[in-house]
Amino acid sequence: MNFKLLLLAFAYQWLFNYSVVVASPSIIDTTPLLTVPHQDDDLSLKSSSSSSFQVPNMPALKSALYNHFLATNQPQHRKLTTFTAFNSLLSQIRLQLPSTTLSTNGLDLSISQLSCSNISLQSLQINHASVSSVDKRVNIDISGVQLQCNFRWGYKWTIFNGQGNGSAILDVSSGADIDIHFLSEDYATMPPMDAKVGVCNSNIQIADMSFTGDGLGVVATIIDWIEHLLRDRIEGELNTVVCDELGGLADEALDQLLLDLSEEINVYLKDGGGGQEEVLALENALQNNVPTNEEGESLYLNFQNMGEYAGEWINTAIDQIDKLLGATDSLGGLAINAVIRENFLNDEGLFELDPSVFFPSSGAAGATIMDTHDMLTETTMTMKSIKLAGLDSFVEMDVLNPIGKHTLGNSLKMQYLWVEIEMEAEMKASSLSNAIIVAPNGPTVTERFTIEFTLTDLDLDFSFLMGMNTEILGALQLGSVLNTSKILSCLMSTVEELAFSELKMTVSDVIPPKLNGFLDEGIDYIITQLADALFDMYEAVLKRALPNFLNTFVRDMANDYLEETLLKFVGACPENNNVASERHLDWRDMLLLPAEATLAGASGTSPYGDIIPWVVDIVESQLFAADKDGLLRLNDMLIRPLTKSQSGTEGLFQMNGTLVDLHKVDVEQDIWRAFAQNLRLKLSDFRVQGIDTLREPFQLLKPRSSSAHLLENKLSFGIDDQAMDASVQLELVVGGDQSPLATNNVMDLHVGVPSIEVLAVLFATVSESRFMQMPLRDILNFHCWLSMVPQSALNVGAAIPVFDILLEGGMLPKTSCVSCSNGMLKDLNTIIDFLGANGFIDNIQSRGLSILSELIQSDFMQGMIDGQLAKSSSQCPSDPMYGLTLEQNDTPFRATRNLVDTIIYASMAVVQIIAIVFAQKSTSVALPVNNTLDMPVPVDANLIDLTDLSSVGSWADMALAEGKSYLGGMVETDNGDKVLGISNLLSTVLDDSGLMTFPLADQGHGFEAGGVKLLLVDVALIGLDSFEVFDVLNTTDASTFSNKIKLETIGLILKMELSVGDNADPEMVTVTLTMKDIEIDAGLAIAMDQDLLGSLRLGSIIKTSRIFFCILSTIHSAGLSEFIMQIGDISEFSISGFISEETNEQIQSITEAFFTEYKQMIVDAIPAFTSTTIRPLLHDILQVLMDMGKGSQCPEPNNSLEGLVDFRDLFLSESRALALLGRGTSPYGDLFRSLYSVLDRMMSASDENGMSEMNSLIAALTERQSSVDGDIYFPGDLFAQNVDVALNGLNAKIDFALSDLRVSNIDSLGAPIKLLQPMMSESSSMNNSLSIGVGEDALRTSFTLKVNGEGDDVQVNNELELGISLKNMDMILELLAEVQEYPFLHFPLKDLLNMDCWLATVVTPVLDSYGLRIDEADSGIVLRELAWAVAEARIDLNCIACSSPLLLDMTSYLSSQQGIEDTTLVANNVFAYVSNLLGGDLVQSYIDKALNEAVMKCPHSPTYMKGFNGLEFDDMIASAKSDSSYGFLIAIVAVVACLLALIVLVIAITRLLRKRRHERWLKTLTHEQLLDLEKMQIKESKRTKDLDSRMRPLALSADVPIFLRLFIPIVILGNIVLFLSGHLSLGGTSSTSISFS
Repeated sequence: MNFKLLLLAFAYQWLFNYSVVVASPSIIDTTPLLTVPHQDDDLSLKSSSSSSFQVPNMPALKSALYNHFLATNQPQHRKLTTFTAFNSLLSQIRLQLPSTTLSTNGLDLSISQLSCSNISLQSLQINHASVSSVDKRVNIDISGVQLQCNFRWGYKWTIFNGQGNGSAILDVSSGADIDIHFLSEDYATMPPMDAKVGVCNSNIQIADMSFTGDGLGVVATIIDWIEHLLRDRIEGELNTVVCDELGGLADEALDQLLLDLSEEINVYLKDGGGGQEEVLALENALQNNVPTNEEGESLYLNFQNMGEYAGEWINTAIDQIDKLLGATDSLGGLAINAVIRENFLNDEGLFELDPSVFFPSSGAAGATIMDTHDMLTETTMTMKSIKLAGLDSFVEMDVLNPIGKHTLGNSLKMQYLWVEIEMEAEMKASSLSNAIIVAPNGPTVTERFTIEFTLTDLDLDFSFLMGMNTEILGALQLGSVLNTSKILSCLMSTVEELAFSELKMTVSDVIPPKLNGFLDEGIDYIITQLADALFDMYEAVLKRALPNFLNTFVRDMANDYLEETLLKFVGACPENNNVASERHLDWRDMLLLPAEATLAGASGTSPYGDIIPWVVDIVESQLFAADKDGLLRLNDMLIRPLTKSQSGTEGLFQMNGTLVDLHKVDVEQDIWRAFAQNLRLKLSDFRVQGIDTLREPFQLLKPRSSSAHLLENKLSFGIDDQAMDASVQLELVVGGDQSPLATNNVMDLHVGVPSIEVLAVLFATVSESRFMQMPLRDILNFHCWLSMVPQSALNVGAAIPVFDILLEGGMLPKTSCVSCSNGMLKDLNTIIDFLGANGFIDNIQSRGLSILSELIQSDFMQGMIDGQLAKSSSQCPSDPMYGLTLEQNDTPFRATRNLVDTIIYASMAVVQIIAIVFAQKSTSVALPVNNTLDMPVPVDANLIDLTDLSSVGSWADMALAEGKSYLGGMVETDNGDKVLGISNLLSTVLDDSGLMTFPLADQGHGFEAGGVKLLLVDVALIGLDSFEVFDVLNTTDASTFSNKIKLETIGLILKMELSVGDNADPEMVTVTLTMKDIEIDAGLAIAMDQDLLGSLRLGSIIKTSRIFFCILSTIHSAGLSEFIMQIGDISEFSISGFISEETNEQIQSITEAFFTEYKQMIVDAIPAFTSTTIRPLLHDILQVLMDMGKGSQCPEPNNSLEGLVDFRDLFLSESRALALLGRGTSPYGDLFRSLYSVLDRMMSASDENGMSEMNSLIAALTERQSSVDGDIYFPGDLFAQNVDVALNGLNAKIDFALSDLRVSNIDSLGAPIKLLQPMMSESSSMNNSLSIGVGEDALRTSFTLKVNGEGDDVQVNNELELGISLKNMDMILELLAEVQEYPFLHFPLKDLLNMDCWLATVVTPVLDSYGLRIDEADSGIVLRELAWAVAEARIDLNCIACSSPLLLDMTSYLSSQQGIEDTTLVANNVFAYVSNLLGGDLVQSYIDKALNEAVMKCPHSPTYMKGFNGLEFDDMIASAKSDSSYGFLIAIVAVVACLLALIVLVIAITRLLRKRRHERWLKTLTHEQLLDLEKMQIKESKRTKDLDSRMRPLALSADVPIFLRLFIPIVILGNIVLFLSGHLSLGGTSSTSISFS
């Protein structure tokens, strides 16, 4: 632009300022300056001097201009005629011609003082053309030239002479045509250096001449005769002057001017450098002067490390701005063009700039660029406006590039830039004391004109250094920069260094400037044409010189201006320290224009500045305005350019690449490896289409008129023909060569929403003082913004009181396969359509939106907001609470019933969808004919042969056969029904509804989160009483079991307690799945190593979690060769409890729809699914489990345990063990504890009659052996012997035999039963108690007795059934068993049935040489507190073949009450004897010896001795000992049960014989003798009673000394002890001889 003004100045100088003589403003010099002689044929003319132009100086011109302005400023003169103003200037020029004389016919005529003035013209045409590359021609064509010439004349003729004045006026046809040639070496590289006049045609015609003076009347007549002579002379002089003067002008003035301009231009034609070093020269020079903080760090903003001040987001933001600015709009320009066009340009596409921005101190409207006051005039030149066009023609924009720490580089390219500058000139008469033009009341004249020019294809590169002090910038208060009147001052106050380091511009073409409205259109034309001619001559070199000109001259001027300007802004930013701290921002005043804020009820005084309302108003008017379709302009102006820049498609936002990648490259060797060896769930390529459909209604942060703190928001998306569509690509990979679930699918998931509206009302009270005083250094600290809001209280804080989402048209989900190995997924849209048709999608949509609204408005969300507000106060440096540790009272998440309801509803549907998907996959799969398993086994492996289990144990095959026969065979139940044995067996553990329930509540399975408590109560299996076929464990070969099972019904009932809310009562939720007519065929191949199985240690399997793996570790190979399940129907799949009635109806509805549409397909697909998917899956799981078993899952026993086994910790739970003073740490695992728990529950449980629940188990087990519940039957002979008896006068020889032993009513146990019950404070002691024969049926033992005998008065030959019934028999035993931990834990399973090995784990007591303990009363195994008693004993006798009639009488006696009492007494005596015997030293001695021998008889014992025959002890000293007392003890133990019945029988027979003899004796007496005998008996009875009533026992009698009363019982007891001691080989020896034959 400066070159254009320079050229205008050149044109002005060329036109008005080339005179070499300048006249005084008050005195006109009439001395000719140039004389040009002329020669005429008829005239003799002599010139005395040369002619010249006299041009007035600047004051004269200003005076002329002022007079012109004053004359034309009147309203009637404002419309100037062509060249009027130019003629006014010409009128100040005076043309002086030389004096001349003329002689003809004796007349001498002289002309002197010839001068011409009042020059004017009617037309001036200026044209230019290029003659060659070195010559350009300018043609000036002047027409209608007018002037007035005045002169003095004199004559002398004969006797006459005289003189006078004359004048001449030119004819309007006068004119001139001049060609001026401007010459250059080469216009492409050099400016013109020379100017020459080529052709000059002057045509001056005098229209009229007049003369006045002496003798005019006579002489005038003469002069009139010769007027044409004078006319020709004057015309010739004028023509000569015109061409000669213009020629001289070209040779002198123009040449000099061209040389001067060339010198100025050549300076800028040199290469200017401009490299990176030069651009950074200012910054490098500044480095040593940059201010630093205490740490020595620069205080100037480092543009290359903006993240240090603003965070990494600033770099991202700059990148996004570059992308936005670099995007291409619909017109081929940049996207920024649309933004500029819509927001900054007027309807004509112009940007109007106030010049006062560049001249802020001018004060007046516009910018005053000249203000002079001299003795002529007071003149002001003002730039009123600047208009720019082409600001929306950017084609490239790369701005704010940090090329240095403090230097920013910028590059712009525009198609064109049009500039129009409006100028105003004001002129009035001078008021100075020496003024020439005196007009005290003269008016002020004003003239406006414009200068316009155009640049095309601009390429502007500029860089500037900015030293912005970050301390000052950070200390600025936010409120100070929110007002347009302060923001520039505030921002500039932070800049300490500002200068252009580079300023370059290149243009393709420059359209010459055009002047309009200056004086008149004639001068406009002249200046414009001359400028056009000059641009034609200088354009090429000016374009070459322009970059250097800008980078030197203009840059220096700009930097000088910037340097002066910066000083004015130091400390120019005011602060906001007078804001009340208790006040809160009024959003209406903050965001609305004053008038709108007033209408909304606010103050309307812009208390927070005018920038934010102005920006909001621009945004709303420009971005939020809607078109005819209701779409916001924001879509066109921002969203579409942004999305196109981001994704390449308008309205599409996409995030290419991986969003979520959950993958497991190599699944560890655990259970999951059976499902897949590698897994991947990947979400990628997220896309949202249609975000450019923002439409009305739309509100964003709109203050509510009724409240100062509420902001309304409403966002609406979607129109009729363009819906919102979100999609994401899902990749699901399940890898593994053998995995039945192997799949590789890539799918696009879409959700379309035709229309969506989001409604939200925000409540926020922001501290006014904190907001206004917020330092700018904290403006990017999110915590500082939040800390302005106090925590929620009454009418303060932040909240979202209203939130809602409306979907018009619902959700439209769909899927598409990119690449799917699973063909079933290609039809997933069918299922989606099915769900939509049955209302599921609408229900989920409605529920989801409701849940989202509840969540946003929940206490949890409010708590999160309040928590963040509280946290922010301690993390904002400008907050008084900064750095303090504040207590956090977070509000926990609390789920609602609606949320839980929806999860249950969705889960039920998802389960059914999964079932459908797998069913579709399996429908077309054929069942495999045969599955061949690869079962590698070591060559030397000792495998168990499943067809012959005798290697395991002689009992194994029989046990397996018996088990299979019972489980698969038909048995009769108590009510006479025939069922399978498995059903009958399971019926003992089934409840009345036929369910097998596994309680889980005590195990704590469940979770608690968000106020939701879920506890698994129990799992119940349905249909375990409906077995129709149970054919299992059939050996098809040495390593394979085949199994076939059929059930009428099978199902599952899962019960859970569910509560929502901290204080809510739990509600029961029941999930039920029931199937009908189930048939399962399964084949299991197993190669189990017998040696490995036998070598398993007890300590390795004491944890139930290890048993399975340890068993698997003994298997070399195993597999599922067959698994096919078929079902007839799915009868029920339901959930009940907790859920609302609406949810229940929806679940039933969708389930019924699924069943109607897909159930038969699922049923038909189950065989193929189980065979092709479940079987391989189970097979692979089995392989993984075996590998785990061979690894660390089956560890060695714990070697650190070397004490005694604590039965409290072995059998009881940790809490119960601890209560009994055990360790309570489960040192022995949970196997025995679990078994004991089951046993304990069974022993403690009772029925309504007080009978133990174990009776049902005993009945089931005994029924198989004897076919009678509770009976054990051993048919055949058990014992036969001949005995000679001599007892109590009875001498007889008896042969007897026992057979057909039956023990009945074993299932008569009473509750509770206590077996192996740990005791308080006793680690190795256990309590045992048992009651049998409880209830209606007593425990009965019966056998067939054959007695054949002959003796004195006796002849016996009888066969009878003899039985003894024991009712309510109680047995109590306290047992001490000190089991050692180490041998117990290292006990191998192969010796599990070896009693010696179990005894070897017990502490071995130390024995002396006689086999007696040495000072260890309680160690090893000790029977303590043994007691055995019966409430009632009865003997019953049933003659089969009896020769003795006495047996009939015995039957009645034994059944009598007396017989029962006698039997009971004898039985209890025998039990007491046996109890004492078992608890005495005799049995203890046997136990001790067995313990000592066990370690030598146990195969795995370190001291094992093969073929060991037992320890030998020294014999006790005795007088004679024919037989060992051990034989006597063994005999007693062997026949005690039989002798009990036999003794009772002998006693009864004896009493019977005595009674019969007594009766025979009585029959020999007379009647009187009988009466005397009766009297004697009565008397004796009375005397006995009398003595009993009066006498006391000796032990209690006072007459007997106390010493005797105490000593005698001790003596008696001592004798008893000595007696027992002697008979038991402990204190003596007794020999007894009994002969049997």
